[in-house]
Amino acid sequence: MHILTPVFFNAPMGGLHENIYASACFMLSKGHQVTIICKPGPFSEKLRKKGIQVIETDFSLHLFSEILTAIETLHSKQPIDLIHAHPFISRQLGFITSQILGLPFLVTLHGKYIDELPKYIGKTDAIFTVSEGIRNYLLNEGRADCPEKIHIIPNTPDSKLFKKVSTTPTCKNEKRVTIALVTRLDKDKSFILEVFYQAVIYAAEKYPERIHWYVVGQGTLQNEMAEKLEALRGKNQVTFTGWLQDEALRDAYYRSDAAIAPGRCALEAMSCGVPVIALGSKNYTGLIGPQTWQKAVFTNFGGVGNKQADYIAGSIEADLDTLMHSAKSRHQLGKFCRNIVFQFFNDNQTHQRLLGHYQIIRDAYQAQPRPKLPRSNFLEMRLQRIHIKKSTADKLQITLECEEPETLQFAWYIERDKEIIEKRMYQPNPKLDIKLEPQGQYRVQCYIRDQTGQKASLWISSDTQYQQQANIKTYLNHQKNLPKLNFNINKEQLG
Repeated sequence: MHILTPVFFNAPMGGLHENIYASACFMLSKGHQVTIICKPGPFSEKLRKKGIQVIETDFSLHLFSEILTAIETLHSKQPIDLIHAHPFISRQLGFITSQILGLPFLVTLHGKYIDELPKYIGKTDAIFTVSEGIRNYLLNEGRADCPEKIHIIPNTPDSKLFKKVSTTPTCKNEKRVTIALVTRLDKDKSFILEVFYQAVIYAAEKYPERIHWYVVGQGTLQNEMAEKLEALRGKNQVTFTGWLQDEALRDAYYRSDAAIAPGRCALEAMSCGVPVIALGSKNYTGLIGPQTWQKAVFTNFGGVGNKQADYIAGSIEADLDTLMHSAKSRHQLGKFCRNIVFQFFNDNQTHQRLLGHYQIIRDAYQAQPRPKLPRSNFLEMRLQRIHIKKSTADKLQITLECEEPETLQFAWYIERDKEIIEKRMYQPNPKLDIKLEPQGQYRVQCYIRDQTGQKASLWISSDTQYQQQANIKTYLNHQKNLPKLNFNINKEQLG
């Protein structure tokens, strides 16, 4: 079986990446083939080192047609059996590709978001969520009229890597408790960081010189966080490790007496026998123990909730007191956490269940193939290139190259320094002339509408300098006799 997986992400690495990597490795171990569509960077390099095929792209909407050409070429040489996409723009690409190639389509929704589910669930073979709480959210809030299609495939830690250490690490200082915060340090994790700061403030007063805060992660808020922790930590120690992977991440858990973590990171720490305060981007579940473990499993360890609206003041302070009570109590909680992982998050069983879904869906498709739809049915496939040129020193002209532009209408929103300064309503003109005065950071959003009412939109930003090329590269690692497919697409951005 050949599985195509499109996945878009902002951060270079994270729990999403590890989830996809683990599933792909399992499929390879069972003799199946996996091709992943993702951004270039450390994740794509990690995939290639494992022998997993990669198509690299930044998922710009005007590149969809070229990406599909790469997929079609791959499909002609190594037939794809199904498409398993991940949310947002990668789901959009995956769905369109499945309709054009006539292939089964599956999607995983990792958190509390709808991602336009009502629009495509009727033409989707299966929806996977990572917890019961997220499934319930889709049913209640997402108006999902096909509940039978929504299944639970949880995130699972690598049990061969993340396992309880056989002996107590000699690096632990019995007089000081090391507590790891394991998360990306980005805006979408702001709730996690806000609650963590409360713990740091409380510990500075009640447990001076007794706690070593061990921050495992990196992101756009890292410098801001370092400044805050320096002001809040008191006499307690803070160490930033940056983003860690594989054995380095496992060893960080081993060095910790407890962890504060969301989602997959919580599970990895638990698998190592480390007690965990589950703190996700949507909810504070708290210290995992007899009274809270079911809520943690239900919400994917903080992935479902209403952030501060659900948070009970003083919760993390009380859980910190419990952790600081004794090494014996931490050991008991760690053992309890590990048992939860063993019972409910067995990685081999979970991946095998996912493979079972793949096989049944593939067999159903082979028994009743579906028609292929023409490219012209999808507005996104009619967008081709963006041409940008300076007509004068202070004027810029943007042109969208499209198939049959005379049948399309274009609306433009112009921003300067994140404020909309001009709107131009729908008109049959794929060109925009703007004046770059006064100076500032400009961003343009274009909305495109066809005769059937389909809509699409794309951003053009001045955040970066001119870039002459964006590459879509397909790496065919398993078939050495096949050529590499390289598509070089001119892509100019506002300079």
